[in-house]
This record gives sequence, structure tokens and C-alpha cells, in this order.
Amino acid sequence: MGKNSTTLDSRIGPLEVSPDRTIFFPRGLIGFETLREFALVEFKPGSPFHFLQSLETAAMGMMLADPLSFLPGYEIRLAEAEERILKARAMRDLVVLVSVTVPKGNPGETTLNLSGPICINVRERLGLQSPQMDLGFPSRILLKDLGGPDQRLVNA
Repeated sequence: MGKNSTTLDSRIGPLEVSPDRTIFFPRGLIGFETLREFALVEFKPGSPFHFLQSLETAAMGMMLADPLSFLPGYEIRLAEAEERILKARAMRDLVVLVSVTVPKGNPGETTLNLSGPICINVRERLGLQSPQMDLGFPSRILLKDLGGPDQRLVNA
């Protein structure tokens, strides 16, 4: 990390965050609309898993995953207003991540939430959660049923 990095307290322990990993969510996240500043941290290089940590509230952080690592056909639709908020000219300008739920004491029942993806324009450092309808996928899917590249979630 560079000299401008900051160490944050998080639910998963101290995180080193460089300024280029901070993301502003103009609308917050569903259920956390008042929180706007977050840091996006990779668990390890090449892993499909990330951690989104609030810069305002140490207790608010969530695991995210790249859904395309598990479901190559996963696609979302954004409204024009959402594209404007994200300053995206095309979907290729965005990184799409989904939340991951790991039940305490039962990592084998880990699920991906496909109906509430988080879209991030990394260049602009803007994020938005965009609820989806009629995806062609269930709203939640068990990770163990997908056979993706890295099911060793507890070791990520």
C-alpha cells in the first residue's frame, strides 16, 4: 500500500485501504441509505470475492462476489437514470458484484444474492445498488451448487 493508505476497523479486522479503492454511493445501499462512503477491498488477487466496507460505520461491511465467475450468463439491466448516476456510457464501464451471505457456523450454505447487484464505475468511483426483476435466475443461489472457480470461501 502507498503512503496515503488508511487502516480501517472492519467486521473482518483491520483493512488497509488506498484512496483509489473508495467508492461513493449517492443513494447508499438498500437498508443503509444514509451510508455513502465505502472502500472496496479484494480478499486476495484473482479471487472473485471482495469486501465492501463502510468508511462511516465500522460495523457495516459486506462480502461481495463477481457473479460472472460462477454464472457466465448473468446479466443485469440498468435504467437510464441509474446509468447517469454512475456516469456509465456502457455496461462495460461497470463492475457488477453481488452480495454473499455466509451463515455463521455453516459456510456450506453460502448464497449469492442475484437480485440486488451492486454496480461500480471504478474509474469514477461511483456505486449503486440496482434491484433486478425477471433475471432468469433465482434471487438467491447456493454457492456449492455452482461449482465456481473458488468455493473455499472460508479461506478467501
